[in-house]
Parts: sequence; C-alpha cells; structure tokens
Amino acid sequence: MSRLNRLWCLLGLLLMGNGAMSQVASNLPNPATATVAADTNTFLGWSTNGVAIYQNYRVTRPWRSPFPTNAWAVITNPTLMRQRAAHSTRTNQAFTAYTNRVFAGFRPDSLNYLVRTNFIAHTNGCTMQIWSHRTHPFGWPLNAPVVRWNSNSLMWGLKGMTALSPCWAGEGNSGQVPITLLTRRHGYTRGHAMGPEGFNTRSLGVKVWFLAADNTLVTVQIQREVVRAGRQGDYTIFLFDRDLPDSIQPIRVAALAEVRARYLSADPGGGYCPLFKTEQGGNVSAEVPGFTVATWKGGDSGSPNLLPLPGELVFFSGRSTSGPSPEMQADMDALSHLEGLNPNSYQLQWVDLAKYPR
Repeated sequence: MSRLNRLWCLLGLLLMGNGAMSQVASNLPNPATATVAADTNTFLGWSTNGVAIYQNYRVTRPWRSPFPTNAWAVITNPTLMRQRAAHSTRTNQAFTAYTNRVFAGFRPDSLNYLVRTNFIAHTNGCTMQIWSHRTHPFGWPLNAPVVRWNSNSLMWGLKGMTALSPCWAGEGNSGQVPITLLTRRHGYTRGHAMGPEGFNTRSLGVKVWFLAADNTLVTVQIQREVVRAGRQGDYTIFLFDRDLPDSIQPIRVAALAEVRARYLSADPGGGYCPLFKTEQGGNVSAEVPGFTVATWKGGDSGSPNLLPLPGELVFFSGRSTSGPSPEMQADMDALSHLEGLNPNSYQLQWVDLAKYPR
C-alpha cells in the first residue's frame, strides 16, 4: 500500500470515530454524484481542518499537445520534463496528476455553520447601506446631524446596532474615526493619530450622537479619554458625561484570539465566513460576494469589525486597531474612577465562544 493510501486510510478511521464528523459526512454531497469525469478524477476521501470539511480528488489530465521540440523554455525545464516522462504512456501522449480539494461545508456544531446559515437566511433583498439619510446640516456641530436608519440594511434590528455612532464632532469627513459604544458611558475608536498617549481631557465637551431604533437622536459629550497607540494597544476610550438611555444598547464583545481560533481559522476562502465591517461612507461590508464594499480607506481606522451572530452584532476588533482586552477594561475602570463612578457599573459584556469547536 502506498504512503498516500495509508494516510487516507488513517484519516478515514479518524473520521469514522468522530460522531460530529460522521454527521457532517452524511449531510454532504455524495462523491459518486459529484460533477467530475470518472475517467479523469478519482475520489480520495474526506479531509478537515477541524471545522471546514473538504472532498479530495486525484485529477488526471492528458497532455494532448505534441512533445515540444523547439520550445526552449519547456524542454530545458527539468521538473516539467521529469513529470512528463514519469507519466508517459505512449509517444507524444502523457498525463499529469494533482490533488484537488473542494470545500463541502462546515460542521453543524461550529460557529462558522451558525453564522453562515443565519446570514444566508436573512439577506434576501437587504442592502449594505446602514443609514437611509445622514448629513451635516448648516451650523453643524452646533446643530445636530440629520440621521435615519435604513430598515432594509443587513444589520437592521440586530442587538448592538444602536451602539454605532453615526456622527461626532471630532470626525474629519463624515463617518471618519467612528465611535462604538462599549458600555453605557464608554465609547471606542482608534488610538493612532488621536493625540498624546495616556489620560487627558483633550476632547472635553465634544459632542457625540447616537441613534435609537425609532430614529430618536441622543446627544452626549466627552468628559475624559485615554489614548493608547503603542505596546498597550491601539485604541481610544472616551468617557461620556452621562449614561446612554436604554434605547441605545452597548455592544457585547468577544476576544479577537477566540474569533480567530473558532471562526476565522476555518475560513476556506471565497466568502464562506461572513464578517460585518462598517466604513465611513455609511455602508457595512459582509465580506461575501454580492455584499462587499471597500473598508480600508483613510479614515476607516477604528471602524468596528463585527461577528454577525443570530440576532446580534458582536465587536471583536477595530479596523487596524485593537480588540477588547483586560487592559482596555482597566483603562475604562480608571476613567470611571477619575469621575467618581463605580467601575462595576461599566464592564465589558463578553460573549462566550468556548462552546464552539476549533
């Protein structure tokens, strides 16, 4: 038995012993019915990276062109000529073989399966536009912006949606350097290019607006901030002058390392793992074909990267900036202490992803 066959036999035994994998295999396409030519493709078996499941084929293709006699670049390529000679069956006719790995699906108990199936079920007719209207009127920022939700957007109605500030007086062009509400009194944005590092009152009195689901605009002002743009991370945390009302929901968070390990690491490529990324133009990219927009423009830094769980958006990092961490919570606690607030009332709300396989 060849080494390749022994490896596939071992993989087959492992898959047979794994209940979750057996369940997946029973729900995946039958290799015998796959659209491949029987005389040129051989099904080798299943493989997995832990969450994504693949069908593997040995593809054999004939070389139908005559053996080159005047193509110097070809006949002097030793690797190409050895391959041709090794698979040669008759004069001027040879075969080349390679293994093709085809994505077949995700384990039903995986985070990828949950997010992808939920996304597919709720995208019909939806658009990437977050707000149907968002402008700076004459006299802004003394006068409040004019903003309305787009009730047909990909993120409409999801818990945590109202944590996305449509506008604040410290932005450059509209939508740049956006603020995301992490507690009822703390907002997040990028750290780089936000002034001196550490605690300060540089933005004291600057207005920030949030929008309730019924399109009621809520205004708060910045009291203090802490800027990190080095080894401690890349983020700014603002402390507001009052708690946001119940109509504005802080967004729950997840550790970037956990999202990578239990979601992003299984991405087979090609848009199978939706991620929501907002950008300054007022759109959200889902990072899948048909729902993609540029999210790495100047001014997009700090825009939230979101995991679209069923019914909820979860914040796990910013565009080119740090995700939530114990260090970030410590900075938030320190800001609260400086204003005589009880830090226990302003804690990050973590989503537990440990139940999903890696």
